[in-house]
Amino acid sequence: MTRRAVAMVLLGIGVLVAVSGIARLRFDPDILGMLPPDSPEVGGLRAFQEGFAASGEAVVLIEGDESREGEMTALAESLADAIGEAGVARQVRWRPAWMDGGGMAEWLAFLWLNGPPDVIGKQAASLSPGRLETTLENALADVATALEGEELAMRANDPLGFLRHPGVAPLLENAGDGVEGYESPDGRAHLLFVEAPRPVTGYREAEAWLEEIRAVIDVWKNQQDGGLDIHLTGEPAFAAEIGGAMERDMRSTAGITAGLIALLFWWVQRRLALLGGLLLVLALVFLTAIGMAGWIYGELSVMAAAFAAILIGLAVDYGVLICQEAKACGHDRAALWRATRGSVLWAAATTAVVFFALNGSGLPGIAQLGTVVACGILAGAALMLGYYLPFVSLVGGGRETRTKHVPVPPLRTALVLAAVLAVAAASVLIWRGFPEVDFDERLLRPRDSGAMAAFDRVREKFPGWGDNALRIVVEADDDAAMHARLAEARGRLENEAAVDAFVLPETWWPDAARQSHNRPLLSEIAARADAVLAAADEAGFSADGLAPTREVLMEMARISGESDVVFPESDGAREIMGAFVARNADGGGKMAGIVQVAEGVDATGEDFSRIRSLNAPGIRLAGWDLIKPAVVPLVRRDVTHVLLPMTVLMMAMLAAVFRSARVVALCLATMVLSGLVLLAAMSWLGIGWNFLNIAAAPLLLGIGIDYGIHIGLSLRRHGGDIAAMWHGTGKAVVFCGVSTAIGFGSLCFASNDATASLGTVAVTGILVSMLVSALLLPPLLAREFSAKDHALSD
Repeated sequence: MTRRAVAMVLLGIGVLVAVSGIARLRFDPDILGMLPPDSPEVGGLRAFQEGFAASGEAVVLIEGDESREGEMTALAESLADAIGEAGVARQVRWRPAWMDGGGMAEWLAFLWLNGPPDVIGKQAASLSPGRLETTLENALADVATALEGEELAMRANDPLGFLRHPGVAPLLENAGDGVEGYESPDGRAHLLFVEAPRPVTGYREAEAWLEEIRAVIDVWKNQQDGGLDIHLTGEPAFAAEIGGAMERDMRSTAGITAGLIALLFWWVQRRLALLGGLLLVLALVFLTAIGMAGWIYGELSVMAAAFAAILIGLAVDYGVLICQEAKACGHDRAALWRATRGSVLWAAATTAVVFFALNGSGLPGIAQLGTVVACGILAGAALMLGYYLPFVSLVGGGRETRTKHVPVPPLRTALVLAAVLAVAAASVLIWRGFPEVDFDERLLRPRDSGAMAAFDRVREKFPGWGDNALRIVVEADDDAAMHARLAEARGRLENEAAVDAFVLPETWWPDAARQSHNRPLLSEIAARADAVLAAADEAGFSADGLAPTREVLMEMARISGESDVVFPESDGAREIMGAFVARNADGGGKMAGIVQVAEGVDATGEDFSRIRSLNAPGIRLAGWDLIKPAVVPLVRRDVTHVLLPMTVLMMAMLAAVFRSARVVALCLATMVLSGLVLLAAMSWLGIGWNFLNIAAAPLLLGIGIDYGIHIGLSLRRHGGDIAAMWHGTGKAVVFCGVSTAIGFGSLCFASNDATASLGTVAVTGILVSMLVSALLLPPLLAREFSAKDHALSD
């Protein structure tokens, strides 16, 4: 078999492997997937979302104008019926499930069975024959002295005081102000909760389901008289928006990048054949990288949406270098190989090392991005040398067109320019300070997010709904371990002065020992139900007022006869408990509490360590506000544990390439200068570091060393002749810088601010690095490569 046949067979196998990897690939829209899983704050947020954020439940907000005031409940019920009849939901809740009966009574009976023994002991005593009359007289006095509204209704419908169980307090404290059911306090907005009829396993499935809901809503809305606005939000809406935006950004940035680079390449090379070959090889590089991602990870985070533009921008550099050197080498394939092999292989190796080193980052999203891009770069170098170089030597050689003009300044001018840039950058940083760090999760939401706009409207209409209060999540594998951890969590919260108040409903979690102890007393109360109700009726309580009490006594009779551990089963009771309890069927699970910090405590600043001390195994605080102070130290750690070792490794590689300490020092000096200018530009433009653009730092480090290697090897090959270097590698580096900047420039138009900021930072850094490397580095290196070194060609 000929060498060409072997190459084609290998290429075919590679394409098949890549395609099969792509078939496995999915995008993960979860922002937490980009953050360190071992961080207690990240773990707390993930646990809270898994246990208490309904991934398969959409939230519909109906808003009406003044003409619709008083009609919202009826309209919500009508829309709920329409959605249910269309078969696009398993169930639609337009009011709390417990309002439809059963749930509240079951929950209250459970609390009395599961609560502290002294509480039910006092209750049983108050209903005993000798004290029942006094208990009812006191209840009537309470009704007479109650204020109007909820307090009056509660006391009139609870003559025996079942609602006064201490376990009821968390429900009342978490109910919000003035909200009746799911209607807003002003009576002009209403919520519906729509549960998916099938598992929502990804953003595509979420979007497809939401489209079905929107279609039903549109038909229903057209049947109304107007004056209504309807919004969709919830976890499925956010997942659909973020995941869809990622996919669109990846497709559009890759397409825009390839198109603009093709135009630039045509303008420089003027050969359609070379352009066609380059685009084909870039497609193969892109295909290989995505296939590798599919095999290595199977699922890519939101950060990986940027890797397409990064990879295309970097891989095209090698093709451009080959084309530019072919102008001088003619159709001599061996000469073209000698002229480009060292630059391409060393550049690919150093850049791949930079990106592979990102696996040491504390941020998983950056580590994932590093691996995918590094694999793609190595594949790109192999494909460019193995397939594109022979093609270029065949159709693109012998086109050398030198001009007399060489824009590289003389040494003295270069030194002056470098000094001016360094002083200007330092002055800006002293004046404006270094770029801030911003890890606001909203940066990753699409700019025009309908789900976020709807979420904000919900919070505006329903005060306290979806607020930013801190949560504490307690997790355990069984009920006994849960009670031990709940006790530990309570102790930690009570002993921390930074905590002003907290809600942690421990009595909502089933306790086998308490239930066994309380069951005889609960059975005793239930056995006297008829006598107690008759006495309450005789005392003057209405039949309607006694109805809830009758239901509670019936539930007490039912559950007191059970021998196993009791836990509420009805939808209504589960909904009541859903904000705090997520219990597994076989025991164990999660409980969420609410933590209010004391006045004057800065939980995300100087007092963060005190708040963080509340965490323990199985006990974790959750809140987006805690992410920034938790992640910033990891970013600082990356500087010392990733960037500094990476820099040392690159210095070693530069030393291996050039075998000269002075050359290594000069290359590093230009990289430091480029970094200072970038930081100054970010500070001047008000751009901070965030989830995504922090990946630009090692990227620019790798690009800077690439350009230094290209320039240095070319000068060494030409014996320090700047003009010869410029007409070959110099122009190629300029083209590479512009083409890579174009690749990242397309990210500036991404749908979210984090990706757009990555584009801005990368474009600025790449152009600065390119200009410094192509214009200021050559005169500094030229005298290091005398004519006698010309024989040391790589």
